[in-house]
Amino acid sequence: MLLPGESVRKKLLVVEDEKIDAVSIGRVLKKQFPDVTLEIVTNGEQALDWIQRFRPDPSESLFLVLMDLTMPRMSGLDLISEFRKHAHLRSTPIVILSGSDSPAAMNSAYDSGACGYLVKPGTSAEMSDLLSKTLNYWLDANRLPPAHA
Repeated sequence: MLLPGESVRKKLLVVEDEKIDAVSIGRVLKKQFPDVTLEIVTNGEQALDWIQRFRPDPSESLFLVLMDLTMPRMSGLDLISEFRKHAHLRSTPIVILSGSDSPAAMNSAYDSGACGYLVKPGTSAEMSDLLSKTLNYWLDANRLPPAHA
């Protein structure tokens, strides 16, 4: 339970097997969104373990899952299905961050339950800009049901 004057801490889960991309995300978060807690897992198996351990906490809100589509051990599409099996994670937005701009990949992601699809840009400055815009949207403009607020 939150005490008067306390606010809900925001948490971002990143499922990304490319270390350079995970580091970029961490840098943007630390610089532009210092109040957001970041958790990074590097493959689908680790994400499954994270799902099993995750318990909703009234003082903390998982506001977004940012996930690569192609990873070792489990695809992002299969992982979306696993997230959606858990009632407390069902309405958590999942956004794909992929190197592929294939329409088939995009359709598959949305058909599986992704809320967004971002194509990884070529430079770190472009990645920083993309992440900043994305996180601003999900933190400020988007509204989640009360269980996630």
